[in-house]
Amino acid sequence: MFLKFDFDFAKTSPVQLVSIEFDDQKKPKQRDENVNVKPRIKATANIAKNRLHITMSGNVDSKSLEKLYTDIRFCVADLKKGFEVISDISQCNILYVSSFPNYKKIIDYLIANNVGEIVRIIRNANISYKQILKFSEKIDCYKTIYVESDKEAEDKLQLLIKRNGVRFKIDNLFFEYTVKDSPGKGRIIDISTSGCAVDSPTPPLTIDTEIVVIIKFSEHDTLLSTFTIKAKVVRVDDQRSAIQFIDLDDDHKNQLYNRLAYEVSRSTYSS
Repeated sequence: MFLKFDFDFAKTSPVQLVSIEFDDQKKPKQRDENVNVKPRIKATANIAKNRLHITMSGNVDSKSLEKLYTDIRFCVADLKKGFEVISDISQCNILYVSSFPNYKKIIDYLIANNVGEIVRIIRNANISYKQILKFSEKIDCYKTIYVESDKEAEDKLQLLIKRNGVRFKIDNLFFEYTVKDSPGKGRIIDISTSGCAVDSPTPPLTIDTEIVVIIKFSEHDTLLSTFTIKAKVVRVDDQRSAIQFIDLDDDHKNQLYNRLAYEVSRSTYSS
């Protein structure tokens, strides 16, 4: 029998992660695990593929993410609306808590510039993956696809049906609908300018049904407050349904996108 303790000195000025094992029959022994702790960040634009590549490794601090934010701004200037993002954090150990405001600033900037699909390369054992997952759950933001390699990221982007904009995850967003003058309501799981996924609509929706969707936001002087659109139920799975918006013109798409981006931008994070 042995006891194993892992000490993470990342919150100070880490150099190593150290593991100490105690064995019933042997003296305690120390095992060093070499960990790359120096923060390394990089952003590049692939103009041919209309894609932004982001790489983070080591222990990432606020200063590193501020530099990354600047690099991303230069890259996005060369890309077109709907650009894809591959973000590789597989070699990132941790993100300092102080860096999360800058991480949120990057999220808001990508959304403000009409980002498309976002794929994140992760390693499940990394603390950074758990941190980002927890962070994303606590704020309104975009939906991310998680993969474990560059190849899987490329394959996912090849197979995906291109959407008209990123999918937003906004807490406490509800909708009302009518089917042949009968009212209903439900909760929106995620939404884009092409449609939304909904949970537990009452009464239940059936596939191929055409409905009228109404989404009400808080009042705003210049932004959309009530969104009404014809839609079609394209998938039903247990308590969840997928709804596709019908005949949404560019002007109303932009109005909806701007309102959703606003909702995300005013979301804050508390640890």
